[in-house]
Amino acid sequence: MARPAYSGRGTCDSCRSLDVGRLHREGRLTADQCFSVSWSYGGEPLGSVEVRTEPDAVVLTFRSRSLGSGEWRAVEQRIPIVWTSCNFGGQRPWFRCSAYSDGQYCGRRVAKLYFGSSAVFACRHCNGLAYASQHEGPRDRARSKAQKIRERLGGSANLMEPFPNKPKRMHWSTYERLRGRAEAAETRSNALLMEWMRRRYHA
Repeated sequence: MARPAYSGRGTCDSCRSLDVGRLHREGRLTADQCFSVSWSYGGEPLGSVEVRTEPDAVVLTFRSRSLGSGEWRAVEQRIPIVWTSCNFGGQRPWFRCSAYSDGQYCGRRVAKLYFGSSAVFACRHCNGLAYASQHEGPRDRARSKAQKIRERLGGSANLMEPFPNKPKRMHWSTYERLRGRAEAAETRSNALLMEWMRRRYHA
């Protein structure tokens, strides 16, 4: 049986999420597959869901409880998947948010779904979530951007570590573009830090 999928509050980063692009890259969107997706923090498990794939959807099985309720309930949630054509060939998958907000079906086409206040996996709009960067200052946003690019390339978010190598199957042009963005973000973050220190200690 799936473990409880626990929710966070406030920002997208505080919630467990499902990324349809990642599932696609891992080859997990073909029909008739069954697998688990789990989350942990600091080595401690936070929850998991069982996933079953259909030709045009994924079906999630997990336990959930609404905010303010101590009673767990078994949930089976079917999430449609739609595909769009990419500019340079191939197709890209999207989740179709299957949640209801104020009695109305959402149906938004999104890359990620979050387990939040809705007690099911839904888009950030249905969960009332903001991006963490919306609460950050310019220096923190620049640092976060650099960290996310490093993680996307399979490396550590630690800016003191060497920049990650090019992942297999990634075009060199894509890698160099991402590296350039990361380096520009790091440079901006460092410049803003130096400016803050100058004002603080030399005012």
